[in-house]
Amino acid sequence: MTKKILVACGTAIATSTVVAKKIEKLCKDQGIPCMLVQCKATEALSKSKTLQPDVIVSTIELPEITEIPVINGRPFLTGVELDETVEALLATIKD
Repeated sequence: MTKKILVACGTAIATSTVVAKKIEKLCKDQGIPCMLVQCKATEALSKSKTLQPDVIVSTIELPEITEIPVINGRPFLTGVELDETVEALLATIKD
């Protein structure tokens, strides 16, 4: 089953692209089919309602999202606590 992952950042241009590419490679390496959708953080709530993703990975705080797991995406950019973040993401999307 294809996992839907919403990747949010401030402008949905550079940062979310970097994070999405890293997640796409991670999923491919793990044999997890995925569909990634990028959006601005301000669009995350409305996008999550229409897309109904399995998880949201965001580089900024999304306090209004409560019904879908939200994972801090900054470690995909900085490398700080990346292993823990990858574990959390995989635990969320693996069947």
